[in-house]
Amino acid sequence: MNKRALASLIVTFALIFVYYQLWNRYAINIPKWDDHAFKATIEQYEKASGLGDKLHAIFVQHNEHRVALTRIVAIVDYKIFGHINYEHLMFVGNLALLVIWWLLTRFFKPLPGAVWYALPIATFWFSLAFWENTFWGMAAIQNFWVVAWAVLTFWRLSRRDKHWAWAVPMAFMGLFTSGNGILIFPLALGVLLLQKRWKVSSFWVVFSAISIGLYFWQYKAPPTDLGVKGSSNLLTLIKGFLLFCGSLFESLPFGNTPIQMPFLMGGLTLFVSLSILLYILRSYWKRQFELNEFDYFYLGGVLFALATAVIVTYSRIGLGPENMLTSRYKLYSALLLSFNIAYLTRLVSPRFREVLTLTFVVGAAFLYASNQHYHLYDTIQLRKFNVTSCFNWRNDPTNKPSAIYHPPRLLFEKIQIPSDSLMVGKTCSLVDQKLSLAQPEYQVYDLRDGGLYVLLSNQKNQYIFPTTPERKHSFRNIINYNRFFAKGSSVQIPASEVTAGTYRVRWLHYDRKGKLYFENAPCDVVTFEKVAQQSIKTNW
Repeated sequence: MNKRALASLIVTFALIFVYYQLWNRYAINIPKWDDHAFKATIEQYEKASGLGDKLHAIFVQHNEHRVALTRIVAIVDYKIFGHINYEHLMFVGNLALLVIWWLLTRFFKPLPGAVWYALPIATFWFSLAFWENTFWGMAAIQNFWVVAWAVLTFWRLSRRDKHWAWAVPMAFMGLFTSGNGILIFPLALGVLLLQKRWKVSSFWVVFSAISIGLYFWQYKAPPTDLGVKGSSNLLTLIKGFLLFCGSLFESLPFGNTPIQMPFLMGGLTLFVSLSILLYILRSYWKRQFELNEFDYFYLGGVLFALATAVIVTYSRIGLGPENMLTSRYKLYSALLLSFNIAYLTRLVSPRFREVLTLTFVVGAAFLYASNQHYHLYDTIQLRKFNVTSCFNWRNDPTNKPSAIYHPPRLLFEKIQIPSDSLMVGKTCSLVDQKLSLAQPEYQVYDLRDGGLYVLLSNQKNQYIFPTTPERKHSFRNIINYNRFFAKGSSVQIPASEVTAGTYRVRWLHYDRKGKLYFENAPCDVVTFEKVAQQSIKTNW
């Protein structure tokens, strides 16, 4: 191994190490939204009297998905530790990134100095760009592992060896990990037909029919408002599709709006992907209907990402094109980018490969630095949201403690939270039933839990909400973490988030020395009227 390869290997493992260290620093054992459903899953599984009831608890619908893998991990975790720990779910989900990265690096294995050529791939997959998946138990398993199962399936079938049968359980697991896993079956069949493996194709048709039949057995359209139908405006659909394909580039500190770079880079990514797909089809014709294993692997992986992009764009574009930049979707942008770079690196001549790879490495390094800086902000805010949400529902008298889940100790337990009965002072005004507070000169220095919070308290209820500091992200600040936030911190608290009543309002500071203390807010008392709670219908 030469010096360049050794340095590339060290950098790659350093990227992986840093990613999991950041996960360890910011992950916390607190359920977010759908995560709460798995407490009910464990209860149902424990009460099940027979195998059929236990299988039902595992495979029952969750919205339009059947998240069997997530449920299995939750049940196993409960069986081992006596309670569910959502950090364990996150960790299992994040392990899928190692699988995806390893499989994508197989493209470079035949090349001398493969570690150098594969270096950009690690920068895409081990960054904070996927922050919402990374620190959300259910999302980590569902979204990361469905891609891992898909890539595993296509890699196994592309090799055309006697071990093709391993693709069967992989595809099955993909289907019962997330709904878009259903795309694995027709795409895998397409690969088999291109390979002219007629007997295996016949088996795959039967296997697909059984698997998909099981998926839709007793299936009911989910009673949820989340599946917004696509806009009838074709230009809006195209814009959303391109944003989806280029969402990994949201963090680049260029352009006048946050969607400008994802839109442009999404168009470039799509152009390269379609060009390579046409090149492969042309090669298939010229080579007497034969391709190599990397061609088949590229076909399966890229078409899986593009098909998912079409489905998500159509079903979510009604929420606005900007919704395509959601961090949960960014791994498909990374998948397209990884496949394109891997295929182009193999395709070009050895002389041009060095120049191309150096370009990819420099560009990937800048994108990595941008993603780390930009999405650390989102990571910190997500952690604060989870911590305060946990405090609020733990202190809600209508919520009963569960033996299945043991919440962690929170930083707010370091200080006595008052239960105010005397409500005097300046009254806060509400706009559209929202309380808005701000400290324009407040500077946040801590990069974890420190900062400014709002406490609402009366004799019955206490609520804590995090403020949102101003984001500071530009080309010259891309590696500046000493003054990570700009000055200013604000919050909007809707009436729907609290029980109707009158509350005392205070600032709650958590400084960088770990000290908690209260301070008077711009106003002292706020009264929230009872408003209709926003409820989302679910089937779990």
